Amino acid sequence: MNFFSSIGDDVETLDAVLTARSGDAPTRLAFSAAAETVTYAELRAETAALASGLARLGVACGDRVVLVLPAGLTFIRAFFALQRLAAAPCALDPNVPPRTTAARATRVRPRLVLTAGAGAERVAAACGAVGLPVVDLATVPRTAPFREQRGCGNDVAFLQLTSGTSGEPRAAVITQKNVLASLRAARELLAIEPKDILVSWVPPWHDLGLLRFVLGPVYFGTPCHLVPPAIRTLGQWLAKASEVRATILGAPDFAYRLAARLVDPHGLDLSSLRFATDGGEPVRQSTIVEFEERFRVPGVIRPGYGLAEATLGVTCLRPGETLRVDSHGNVSCGRPFPGVEVRIAGSDVVETGRVGEILLRGPACFAGYFDAPEASHQILRGGWLHTGDVGVLDADRHLYVLSRERALLKRGGVPLAPRELEEPAERLRGVRVAAAVGLPPAGEGASEEIVLAVEVDPAYDYSPSQLAAAAAATVERTVGFPVETAVVLAPRSIPRTANGKIRYQELRRKLADGELDREGAILFTMRRSPC
Repeated sequence: MNFFSSIGDDVETLDAVLTARSGDAPTRLAFSAAAETVTYAELRAETAALASGLARLGVACGDRVVLVLPAGLTFIRAFFALQRLAAAPCALDPNVPPRTTAARATRVRPRLVLTAGAGAERVAAACGAVGLPVVDLATVPRTAPFREQRGCGNDVAFLQLTSGTSGEPRAAVITQKNVLASLRAARELLAIEPKDILVSWVPPWHDLGLLRFVLGPVYFGTPCHLVPPAIRTLGQWLAKASEVRATILGAPDFAYRLAARLVDPHGLDLSSLRFATDGGEPVRQSTIVEFEERFRVPGVIRPGYGLAEATLGVTCLRPGETLRVDSHGNVSCGRPFPGVEVRIAGSDVVETGRVGEILLRGPACFAGYFDAPEASHQILRGGWLHTGDVGVLDADRHLYVLSRERALLKRGGVPLAPRELEEPAERLRGVRVAAAVGLPPAGEGASEEIVLAVEVDPAYDYSPSQLAAAAAATVERTVGFPVETAVVLAPRSIPRTANGKIRYQELRRKLADGELDREGAILFTMRRSPC
């Protein structure tokens, strides 16, 4: 059977995708989580019943509904029920403090906040305190299906929170046209077929988790097995991939890096993998080498670049393409997805070797930020999406992403990716994580002060002064110049987003203001004069 027969370019909404899928493959496995499974026909019926209950609670076409739900089938049912109503879900991480959840929910002015699972009462109390209506999903009546709302391509499909590396996350408005354009491009570039098998570890409130492992499986007609997203479940993730003979994985770079260090490969067979996308943060060659060697899967990890504002995918290394690494150790994130144009700011043409802000355009580019016209105009101007990321294109249109524009370091006017300092430092025993930032120069004509901050591994019997000296020496041997300042920090002192990305601006501010010192996070500081 051709499971793609009903999913053509004429399908305009995610609800129509699920309707078509339940018609042409009703008994096919859609998702599994722990001991629970659901077919496409069952998913369609369950979401229809849930949609009827939500409609009776006042949710209607065009409403925004905040989801504070654990990863799993509960989330998937709620998301697709809202699609049936032509409402727009906005998924929030249920693991952040309830007051933070309430503040973020307030910004999108939802008709309803849906909660479930552990912590639901605390979330309800925090949201109720700011006047938001909250409903536990378990109490929503499942009633006979009603006449559903008919959506269209211009409708808002969902609101996606950005990563928040530059501050408080914004809500990116993703239309039905955006999401279907993204899914079509992914299917074409990655040659995804119904015989593929996905295993998900990325949370669905992250754009990679939502697009690739919640919406993607329904569009692609592929089964997806869900594993709870947590560091402690990395072994479970790979064990499930081995058990079901997974062909597709996806995760941020740190997940592969930690899996290569923490997961015992004994008894695991990942030879069925066709590709494993690696993105969400700067991709490291060392991560790829360590993971592929440890689990005996050469050529499987495919670096990619994407962002919420582009409805995930911008570029990706195609299956079968040789990994490319430039002279600075920056890994190619591949060529653009079908329908996506990429160029570097400052040039009207694709200029090889030019370093600058990455600009892009295409049908998957978002409609703007919710309730933020000035920010929307700033990022969407001149017909291009201005990403705020710095990169370079090679002669074959492979994109190398260096860093966020504000995080880029400079030495003698030459741009330097923070990763170039962080990666060698993190190879040292005793370093848990490293981050490199530039502080304002001391005087006119002076260079910025480069600070290397390293968190100690609590399991290591360290001497902070020795660790600082070793980290600085290792980096100097790698990049060819000395680091002015090396700071040793207590564990969990480097500010990071909920998705694990380093918040470089916040770290820079804390170092400049002396906040980390006042908090007792700084264990040792080593300073030296640059050569």
